[in-house]
Amino acid sequence: MVAELCGLVLASLLFALAWLPASIAKARARGRRWLMSNRDSADAAPLPAWGERAERAHRNLQEHFAAWAALLLAVMVMGWTGPTTAWAALLFPLVRAGHMAAYIGGWFWPRTLFWAVGLGCTFALAIVLLNGLAAGAA
Repeated sequence: MVAELCGLVLASLLFALAWLPASIAKARARGRRWLMSNRDSADAAPLPAWGERAERAHRNLQEHFAAWAALLLAVMVMGWTGPTTAWAALLFPLVRAGHMAAYIGGWFWPRTLFWAVGLGCTFALAIVLLNGLAAGAA
């Protein structure tokens, strides 16, 4: 269960810091004063392409983190940890960091690969849970 907990901590740190690249782009394009304001976007300067991608990468992580974390926590609470859940826990934050870097860099194929592996980690946890639930119901 240590691997799962380490993965959860790493992914949580990534989630907590994922806003930073987009904020750097906003500060550079619109200034720190705008960043500290109410951020009315009507008169905001457009972001550079990498800044737009940083925002999309952040949103994508927000969309995927909750399901992965909930499934991982359920696995841990049920005590159904093992090699599969350890890999799914440790691999997820690594590939999601890679996904964010590839997205910001505009590298399509690596981004897609990282996204797919991250989704696979989530599905692996779901399968472990479904198998455990099915075994308990039998």
